[in-house]
Amino acid sequence: MPIFINDIEIDDNTVFSEMQYHSADSMEQARDAAAQALVVRELLRQEAVRRGLSHPDDADEALDAALMALIEDEVSVPPATTEFCRTYYEHNTPRFTVSDASSSVLPFEMVEDKIRDYLQTRSVREGVRSYILNLAESARISGFDLAGSL
Repeated sequence: MPIFINDIEIDDNTVFSEMQYHSADSMEQARDAAAQALVVRELLRQEAVRRGLSHPDDADEALDAALMALIEDEVSVPPATTEFCRTYYEHNTPRFTVSDASSSVLPFEMVEDKIRDYLQTRSVREGVRSYILNLAESARISGFDLAGSL
């Protein structure tokens, strides 16, 4: 069954071609992951074209650059403060043991940068997810439940 994002169709063959990039436990899961990726890309592509960041016929490399510029413009995440990192550390000390067999916890100073990177990555992912859901709310999507898949 084809998927439509506004008036743009993503046909079954395109989804099947995309499946090779999405390993999963079942064909259905791979198909859903492929469809999700294609729907997200098309939503972002349409927004980039609407804003003049991309041309409808841009090749993959130029389109990828436009999509990254769009996301960078729309998703801003403040850096995690030392205080926030410390709070995360204190609430998750079992994650910072020396080894599985040890109960010794690594000192905060040894893991602060890793915590900061983790929190930053998590925040960016959530920001991108939220932005995509906002785009999806104003789009006409049929043939795939994007909100349910994110």
